[in-house]
Amino acid sequence: MADSKNIVVLNLGSQRVGGAVFSKTSGGDLTLKRYEIMEMAGDPTIDATRLPQLKVTLEDLANRLKLSKSSVWYSVAGHTVFTRFVKLPPVQGDKLEQIVEFEARQNVPFPINEVVWDYELVGEKDAIEPEVVLVAMKSDSLNEINDQVEAGGMKGAGVDLSPMSIFNSFRYSYPEVDEPVVIVDLGARSTNLIFAEGQKVFTRNILVGGATVTGAIGKEFGLGFGDAESQKRDQGFVAFGGAVEEHADPAIAAMSKVIRNAMTRLHGEVTRTINYYRTQQAGSPPQRVFLAGGGARLPGVVEFFQEKLKLPVEIFDPLRGVQLDRGVDSEGVAADSSAMGELVGLALRGAGSCPIELELVPDALARSRDAAKRAPALILATLCLFAALTAATVYFKSADRVVQDRIAQSEIKRQELQGHSDTIRDLEKSLEDLKGQSAQLEEAIKDRSWWVRLLAELNNKYESDVLWLTVIEPLKDGKSVTPELITGSAPEEGQAQATAPVVAAAPPGPPGTPVAPVYELRLKGLYRKNDVGQQQVVYDFAKSLAKSEFFNVSDIADNLQKYVNAETGVEEDRYAYKFDIRLPLRQSMEFKK
Repeated sequence: MADSKNIVVLNLGSQRVGGAVFSKTSGGDLTLKRYEIMEMAGDPTIDATRLPQLKVTLEDLANRLKLSKSSVWYSVAGHTVFTRFVKLPPVQGDKLEQIVEFEARQNVPFPINEVVWDYELVGEKDAIEPEVVLVAMKSDSLNEINDQVEAGGMKGAGVDLSPMSIFNSFRYSYPEVDEPVVIVDLGARSTNLIFAEGQKVFTRNILVGGATVTGAIGKEFGLGFGDAESQKRDQGFVAFGGAVEEHADPAIAAMSKVIRNAMTRLHGEVTRTINYYRTQQAGSPPQRVFLAGGGARLPGVVEFFQEKLKLPVEIFDPLRGVQLDRGVDSEGVAADSSAMGELVGLALRGAGSCPIELELVPDALARSRDAAKRAPALILATLCLFAALTAATVYFKSADRVVQDRIAQSEIKRQELQGHSDTIRDLEKSLEDLKGQSAQLEEAIKDRSWWVRLLAELNNKYESDVLWLTVIEPLKDGKSVTPELITGSAPEEGQAQATAPVVAAAPPGPPGTPVAPVYELRLKGLYRKNDVGQQQVVYDFAKSLAKSEFFNVSDIADNLQKYVNAETGVEEDRYAYKFDIRLPLRQSMEFKK
């Protein structure tokens, strides 16, 4: 369990989850004691897989940092939160909340009772027309994220927004900067722009991030997301503009140009946002640019923005004002510092006041705080109860003789009830028998999720859109266990038809022993013409499935034709070709029609 004096924070990014433990010195400074940044596999733009991955990652992170039962401040990504800057009419302080709630109902694109929202005054505090920033998030989405934090063994102490955490971190780390600046937070799924001008702040989220660059590389070179991400991290850089000698490796040079094109799209959005800030928010043009987030580590990105924006560009270092504990690797933290702005900003929230103190409160945290408010009343009620018990004790001592008489009567009654004890024991035994029977039913219910996970595994093995499934059929000893399916009309004359591969039955046991049935999964579908090698995409798909925990296949590389049958895609007048895959299932199950 973490020390109660520590400040524990989490940054729940789309692709990276960061955790850190800070402490506060007597002088008010922060000390970083330990941290960890972990990657989540897969495309961060796919929301369906994020929560399960987040749960697993948080459990691992909590184990590594020893955060069990810790109260944590955590931030949510900017693209998940609705943010709007609103100018209010001149209003007295006691009417401010009413006006803000009215503006929230008008601006938030969801029913106000379905969201968690908050506001903060920004800009000049004594302005004639005060400006507030409204933030709102769907309650269900926030509660789901909080559930994953609690599933990791932690409990939420507060929820901040990623852009506002970075702004607070910037004001703490760069107190000497008084000119207008813009912080470009290059995230995996989106990019946050944070304008800092004195105490004035303005943010905007752009749905262009590292995943956009990875997707462009994958599309250009025909790679899956994982391979494209590895290529980008290992060899990627932003190509230089103008007459600059290209990289010696043509493939790397081509990839750098793809990255530059994707970054050019981001630059266009940054330029439009700067113009909007100047014209609609009456902001000053930024004089410096700071790059933050995981994308800031991409080689050539600083030079790219210097070339495009014609402004000084540097990497944001949120640890400038943070002391490092002796156990922290200074070289490692220097490499990760650009992605730690949210962690420092959250630590500041946990340590005390900040320039911006927006907060989204999930239902579980709201209930916890409400219980804490009621604690004094509960303590008073408990004291009153003890006083009443003391008075009762005095009373019953004075009535000891009466109690003894009642005990004698109770003994007579006890003897009468003794005969019921055997009946109760018999009922308890019956109850235990029923529990044993129900355990079998519970186990069967748990098996229901097996097919859901199997279908999810099939979906995750797709690496391109050139093949699709038309039939998913379980087989028992080579025969279908489902009703006969109508799979389409007969093939046209001269058209080849894929036949099922032959999968060997289980070897017979000793004479007289029953033969265990062989269960298989049959996948039938079509694949279209492609540049990978025609039916090779089918073979690759089958090999990938064979490595899964669901299938009992170890010899597919040497006996491919035993499990897969695919038409050869050589006919020019056909768009798609059939294939048939049969793989033995590792888990034996009884299928019911």
